[in-house]
Amino acid sequence: MISIEVNDISIQIDKIILHISKPLSKEEASLLQAAGRMLANSDQLAFIYLLEDDERYQHVSIPEHLWAELTTALRKINNVYIELASEYEIECTYFKDEFNYLLENIQDNSNYGDKMVEAVGRIISK
Repeated sequence: MISIEVNDISIQIDKIILHISKPLSKEEASLLQAAGRMLANSDQLAFIYLLEDDERYQHVSIPEHLWAELTTALRKINNVYIELASEYEIECTYFKDEFNYLLENIQDNSNYGDKMVEAVGRIISK
């Protein structure tokens, strides 16, 4: 399992683009597809969108400092993409549904840990 870190977000008229800190080669990127699932990483305070290839999952980690901007953008825009390589994007299927589900599920749910619940609470209250 490989982890890909999102370090920036850009917003266009019809889509949100997640930019990663270390772009992949186009060859590597072309092997990946959206898994349509999202997880929470309470230890790292990150949401994880899953990509997959024929052999494994790859985690796309969205750190806490991007959540507020992402949440605001998702109120207006449904389409989310990850720019995996220069001029190569992949659509994140079910991203908005999965993200909103996690926000609702984590709110006031101590199973995710106090820091995660607190961080999500700050985002939801805005």
